[in-house]
Amino acid sequence: MTRFETKEAMQPIVEKWIALMEKDAEVAKKCQGINCSMQFEINDLDFTFYTNFMDGKVNGGIGKDDPEAMVLLEMSSETFDGLMSGEVDGASAAMSGELTFSGDMSAAMGLQALQDDLTRMYIEVKA
Repeated sequence: MTRFETKEAMQPIVEKWIALMEKDAEVAKKCQGINCSMQFEINDLDFTFYTNFMDGKVNGGIGKDDPEAMVLLEMSSETFDGLMSGEVDGASAAMSGELTFSGDMSAAMGLQALQDDLTRMYIEVKA
């Protein structure tokens, strides 16, 4: 797992990851019928970004989304990297307190079908 040293080190990775999600046909197909917006707060870097999965359309960006996201996820950069690279299990991270969340978790659970694709794209961006 990688712990990013600065927000400036993490931001280009996240921007590329979001750009891949926005163009990925498999992700668009799998998120048909899903409506979930997520805000990520990376607490060790004071870095915030969001992703929106809205009935086959994906977008995201740096900063806070407007309107407010349906799900808020808070974690360290190391935990985020572990989750997205497949090295850390989300349930274990939540149970240990490494990941906290609030909002509409039933909407977020609908995104589990995308996890392998999100991991694939994250690993591709970091390569």
